[in-house]
Formats: sequence, structure tokens, C-alpha cells
Amino acid sequence: MQALSRTIIGDGATDALAGTMRNLAKTPRVSRALRPGPGAPPTLRGKDLRANPKTGGAPVPIAAPTNRVVYFPACPTRMFGANKTPYDLLPTPAAMMTLLVRAGFDVVVPDGLEGQCCGQPFLSKGFPEESERVGGRLVDKLKSEGARVLTDASTCAKHLKEHHSSDVMVADSAEFLAAEVLPKLIVLRKLPALAVHHNCSAQRMNEQAATMTLSAAIAAKVAPLETMSCCGFAGDKGLFVPELNEWATRFVKNDIPADCNIGVSTVSTCATGLSERAGIPFVSLASLLEYVTRPDGPNPA
Repeated sequence: MQALSRTIIGDGATDALAGTMRNLAKTPRVSRALRPGPGAPPTLRGKDLRANPKTGGAPVPIAAPTNRVVYFPACPTRMFGANKTPYDLLPTPAAMMTLLVRAGFDVVVPDGLEGQCCGQPFLSKGFPEESERVGGRLVDKLKSEGARVLTDASTCAKHLKEHHSSDVMVADSAEFLAAEVLPKLIVLRKLPALAVHHNCSAQRMNEQAATMTLSAAIAAKVAPLETMSCCGFAGDKGLFVPELNEWATRFVKNDIPADCNIGVSTVSTCATGLSERAGIPFVSLASLLEYVTRPDGPNPA
């Protein structure tokens, strides 16, 4: 409703009304940077993507069975979309699937992903039994595909690794793209500069090196955000207590080089908060890596 209101009465009036409602009824605030997500992609097998012109129009090698990977687009990725950028970027799920096929993987997107969740939000709010039930249901679906699993939100990857490691082998986007996808691609163009956010879960999984490797492949200049560690969005807290995000990122514009017009984060909720506070859009690693390795060339937005 707030997103629609912004298009009708503008940001200022919407923020004033939303602030009043939040104080009275504890409703969430929809930030100016919040965009609808792409939702769950359709059920997919790798061969269904091979004719996609975004792969470059060239034949894609048939992957060996060991190159089969199950892709789970995480809840935040499905729900929260990216802001408009100066580049012709694909949404994260489409970019991830395109990259996997471009690198020769046999990618599988299981059916029935709408409503599927790793369980992390329930655990963070003090409902461990529900977290186990919801996460177990997802893991059963992923296990049925009989391959390793890739997800695109660091928070979800961390939760699955910590609570379901005996059931399924999970990789986060940064580690998988850096180790197994980037070496099979050719970077055809680089962005002038890229701001890099190492979110909390990525830090706890020691993914900074992987993220920096990918960022260096994507951009000529890499600028890590050094005035902050946690962005303060903290799942959905940035919607209910936006002051946390505002305070945590109060110096972030100092980290953005003058020639930098885009940033990267591996959690879409963090990207939303940073997009509003830093003054440039933050997007996923997959969307940017797909763009700089796209054989048919860039199409500036």
C-alpha cells in the first residue's frame, strides 16, 4: 500500500502518513528503496535455459552429472527487488540461473517454492520448533533432487549450514560463484567502481575474500564499506525500526567514491537499506557478474 501511495501522493506525504501509522499501530515502514521482488521462478531443468539469448546465443555444453546444482532462491530474494540502476541487470534469480548455465552447470529449480523458507526468521523471533518444521520441509524438497544446493542470501545459507548440514550440502552465492562459476566465464566489460557490503552472515561465514574476488572481477575499483559493519536492517527490523538502519549507516556515504554508481550485498534486505542510505543502488553479485560476462553486450538502461 505504501509503495502505491508513493506513486500517487509522493514520498514526503507517504513517509509522514506511514510514520504516524507506525507510531500508533506499529505498522512497518516501507522505505523509498523497497521494490517488489521477482517471486519464485518456475520449475526448471538446465536444458530449459539453454536457448535463452542471455546466455549469449551460443550452444552451452551439456553438463556432466557431477555439475548438477539445485538452486533455491531465498525468501528475501523472492520478496525484495532491486532498485533501478544505470545498467541492464537481470533480477537475481534470472541472473543466477543464466550464470549457472553459462558456466556449464545443469541447474535445477524445484517446484513449489512459493512459501518455502529455511526457517531462519522463525528462529530469530524465538520459535525454534516452527523453524525446524519449516526448514525441514524445505530440506526434504531440496534433498529429493539429489544434488548440492546453492542459495542467494547469506543469512539463509548460514542457517541451513548450521542447522541442516547433515541433511543437505549448501553453498552461498559468494563462495559458489567465486570458486566454481567465475573461473569458467570471460569478463567482457568492467564497471568503473563498486561499493561492497560484507553483511553480518557473510562475515560469520568468512566470505569476505570470495566477495572481494568477485568484486575485483566485476569492477576496476572496489570500495568496501569501512564506516560500518552491520547495516542495521537486521531481517525485517529495518521495516519496523528504521532508525536502526539510519544510525548504523550514518557515515556510509563517506565510503562511496565519486565515480561509483552501484554497490553489492549478498542479502536483499541489507541492499534495500543501503540503497536508501548510501544514495546508490545496491544489488546482488549474481546480477552484476551476469552483466559483465554477458556475451551479447551491455544494454544501458
